[in-house]
Amino acid sequence: MSRYWHSIIGAAGLALVLLMPAQGASGATCSRRMGPYDSQYTANQEIQRARNAGYQTSGTWGEGGMVSQSSNRRYFFNVFHPC
Repeated sequence: MSRYWHSIIGAAGLALVLLMPAQGASGATCSRRMGPYDSQYTANQEIQRARNAGYQTSGTWGEGGMVSQSSNRRYFFNVFHPC
C-alpha cells in the first residue's frame, strides 16, 4: 500500500477510537492497536493527535524488517480508552 493509504487508514482508525464514549460502564481500560505506519515520525504524529484529544497512548514500536532494512519496518502504538 502507498504511504497515502496508510495515512488514511490510520486516521480512520484513530477517528473510530476517538468517537467511542468518554466513559465506559465498567470503568476498565481497553486498548486499540494503531498502525501500521511507514515511519516512526508518522506514528508519533498520530500519537500526538490522540494525546491532544485526551487519550493516553503507548510509545511507538517497530515490527518487521532488519535494522539494515529500515524501509521494511512498520510502526505501531496503542491508544487506551475506557471499555
